[in-house]
Amino acid sequence: MGAFACASLSVAISLTSTSTEFAARADDEDEELAELEANMKRVMETNSGEQTFVRQIGLRSSDKANVRACAFEVSSLWRVDGARVVDAMTTEWGTIVDPVNGEAVQGARAFATPDFGVKSIDDLGKPENVAVAKVLGLDGEDSYRRADMLGAAKRVDASTGQVYYDWELVASPPAKSCPSAVGCLYPEHIYLISASVLDGVLYVLSLDATPAQWRVTGNSVKRIRNSFTVGVADEAPASQIVDAATA
Repeated sequence: MGAFACASLSVAISLTSTSTEFAARADDEDEELAELEANMKRVMETNSGEQTFVRQIGLRSSDKANVRACAFEVSSLWRVDGARVVDAMTTEWGTIVDPVNGEAVQGARAFATPDFGVKSIDDLGKPENVAVAKVLGLDGEDSYRRADMLGAAKRVDASTGQVYYDWELVASPPAKSCPSAVGCLYPEHIYLISASVLDGVLYVLSLDATPAQWRVTGNSVKRIRNSFTVGVADEAPASQIVDAATA
């Protein structure tokens, strides 16, 4: 075999070997990528807050005044300070915390008003025309009385036909508490409220959103508010409920 033929054979063998190495490496990388994607999918299916939500129960069902339980839902990845029974008509929660962006809600409250006087929340007129603080019985607190309406909407539960009114209210701090004439950097409160009437009982959920985090958590807090439902099954374990009288 001539020198040229030997050299060509050597190059061919070298190229074949190199191609085999590259192919093997590519196969290994494909397998690693496939395994990584499979792991990511399993994590998302198990832990994703977009797919898993935990129901927070308030106003545990009681024969008293025909009041039934209500609920809202929060991502399983978020932390919710446990429910606290203030009285038969009121349940409160502490902070609601997003593990990425921090505190999203400063506090939450659900309460009921029996014998409200209307059969449906629709009977109050258009949501944007409702004097929210006064009509819902929130005007005992100055911040609600000072709050301006930022948004209002009607929501209908497709499965039950139950009608809800949803509002966003913004309360600035009193002028005397701001450090300059320009005003304060953030509003004092951003209230996300949902209300509905069932069997003559008014149910209200008020979320006190954390103003400093509103830009990054606002949409998530709105989703929590929009998940508010009334007349639900009372399925909260007793261990999740703290009675204010014994706390």
